Amino acid sequence: MQLGFQIRVLRKEHGLTLEQLSKKSGVALATLSRLENEKAVGTFRTHRKIAEALGFSVTELYKGLDQPEQEATLLKQPGPKEAEVFTYNEKVSAIQLTSQLSNKKMFPQMLVLQPGGETVMEQCHRGTERWLLGLEGELEVRVGDQSYRVPKEGTLYFKASLPHQFVNAGKSEARCVLVTSPVVL
Repeated sequence: MQLGFQIRVLRKEHGLTLEQLSKKSGVALATLSRLENEKAVGTFRTHRKIAEALGFSVTELYKGLDQPEQEATLLKQPGPKEAEVFTYNEKVSAIQLTSQLSNKKMFPQMLVLQPGGETVMEQCHRGTERWLLGLEGELEVRVGDQSYRVPKEGTLYFKASLPHQFVNAGKSEARCVLVTSPVVL
């Protein structure tokens, strides 16, 4: 795991923007941005300020950074208490299909859209990509000015930096596996 990614995950878990963390820690906004984007490594003093602003010791901030990454993680069908579910609205939800996102380079989820369900128009940062596999139902994906129908077992790969939206275009539940890379929280 990279330190910058660890800082970003912890910052977002605390519901802080870069600006808020900058004010709270006393670390310049540009420095925080470079750290999170792996453009700089920073100093121990900077790391300590960030950790303290997040309510951690610097040792806790470094936790897991020196551990070798597992070559594979065995995943199982999550039970209702094990799966993390994000609810977009009353007709759309996403089920997280892996754990420990701070260690991952891609984020797999199952998107579930009830009839008439649609996500808000999303736009991820530059360099983010999404791939999906239609599982059931009539899924429509709007990317930029284009609209794509993704049938069962059909796939779609697109630049998620373009405005995009997922829509259930049918009368029954629609499901797809959606993979985002890099992980966007």
